[in-house]
Amino acid sequence: MNIKPDCIVCIMNQTLKVGKLLDLDDTQSKTLLDSTAEILMRRDLSHTPPQIAKETYEKIAELTGEKDPVSKAKEQATQMALSVDTSLVKTLHDAVKFAVIGNVIDFGAQHQLDLNETIGTHFKRRFGIDDFETFEKELKRTKNLVYIGDNTGEHIFDKLLIEMITKKYDIDIYYFVRGKAIINDVTAKEAAILKTCATVIDTGVPTPGYDLAYANSTSRNLFKKADIVLAKGMGNFESLYEVAERSVYYLFIVKCNVVSEAIGERVGELIFVKN
Repeated sequence: MNIKPDCIVCIMNQTLKVGKLLDLDDTQSKTLLDSTAEILMRRDLSHTPPQIAKETYEKIAELTGEKDPVSKAKEQATQMALSVDTSLVKTLHDAVKFAVIGNVIDFGAQHQLDLNETIGTHFKRRFGIDDFETFEKELKRTKNLVYIGDNTGEHIFDKLLIEMITKKYDIDIYYFVRGKAIINDVTAKEAAILKTCATVIDTGVPTPGYDLAYANSTSRNLFKKADIVLAKGMGNFESLYEVAERSVYYLFIVKCNVVSEAIGERVGELIFVKN
């Protein structure tokens, strides 16, 4: 899914947020914004938002000397997720909904949503698109499943869903993470907590979305051969939508106008769709 003009504004806003997170002064923040603007000016609309984000965050890391400039936000998000009361989750469908609600933990989102508030307002809401019935039927004959992670913090909710799946079905689950720190996306470091219920796979991908062009051979083979692929978050949707040559379940909250138009659902809607 290629960038739109709205994405340009979003990427600039992310850069400004990083400057504030790192307590940079005005001159330092302007330097970051200038570098992002230069990258955006060199790129046309044939690139995906995650591909542009890769370049901008690599430049931010170079200019600030911070290999993981959003590390503070990731630590805070994980602690927040661990403190959430999960007693509401009784069924597999509940766990799917909890997992998608966790997708509000997103440093790069255009619209920032409060986690506890979203749990209160969204847990009893219907999905905008809900292919859970098809998903559940496929689980009954599935031997292996690839679960592509998204943001740090929401990986705690992913763990809950994975545990629910493996408790009910005899399925090998491979949890995909990014190959390096990018925005607040989950890497092998943060995903270590999932090793009790899944095999964590470092995909080698440096973009905030599973971009097949960057994926290592191990993850590409698993992606191709898995009975089910479940991709969490808008970054994975933006990277794989209309690109992947296999069926994929996308699980996310619509958080920007560009994805809203692509999926045909309003900002704030819960999405569980098989392409």
